[in-house]
Amino acid sequence: MKTKIAVVLFFLTCINCQAQENKLELGLSVFPNFSLGIISNDGSVPSEVESNYRDIQIAKPSISSNIFVEYSINEKSIIGLGMGYQNNGSRTKKEDAMVWGINPITGEGFLEPNLVQVRNIYSHHNIEIPMYYKHIFGEKLFVLIGVSSILNVSNSSTNIQYHANGSKKRNTWEDNSTEFRKYNFSGNIGFGYDYLNIEKLSLFVFPYLQYGFLGVSKTAPLNRNFLSVGISTGIRF
Repeated sequence: MKTKIAVVLFFLTCINCQAQENKLELGLSVFPNFSLGIISNDGSVPSEVESNYRDIQIAKPSISSNIFVEYSINEKSIIGLGMGYQNNGSRTKKEDAMVWGINPITGEGFLEPNLVQVRNIYSHHNIEIPMYYKHIFGEKLFVLIGVSSILNVSNSSTNIQYHANGSKKRNTWEDNSTEFRKYNFSGNIGFGYDYLNIEKLSLFVFPYLQYGFLGVSKTAPLNRNFLSVGISTGIRF
């Protein structure tokens, strides 16, 4: 009798462990997006200067990626936690180039008759820790809402020169133009679809939006709160 009870308890323990395992899923997501710095003015910068910055700034193609774990509270409610790389920033429109450039060796000005246009790209490289709640509708649809903790690792600026012969010259350097904020937070929202569900594997896709609560600079009179909009896709298993 004791042997039978032990066997039953063993199987009940196995079933309970399996149920707990089924509540957890691991995954990988990739988020190609367009990011833009939403400009804010502390009042010290003339409105025409702010307007000029707004006019030349456009969205920058960016990409972020996370690994994550999700826990099923019940069949309709899921919480998740992740970690990964986040890229955002902005770029300028192509602008007509000034005829004078700088000789990188001598530091003297020189005439560049073949230089037609220039563009600047500003990138922020971050570690992101997203935390979110996901609600399931039906079998395949879901809505996701959450926040991300963001650690700024580095910032870069890229200058692209477009020449009359069709060639391009690209130079990238560390951006020290302001005192960048080390820690930030974003609000995140997405509406998703699990387009493939098979045993122990699912693929998903959803429009996704992130908005930074704080400006990327601690001190800039014209600050920028990042906004990223794109399509997140990935796998859960």
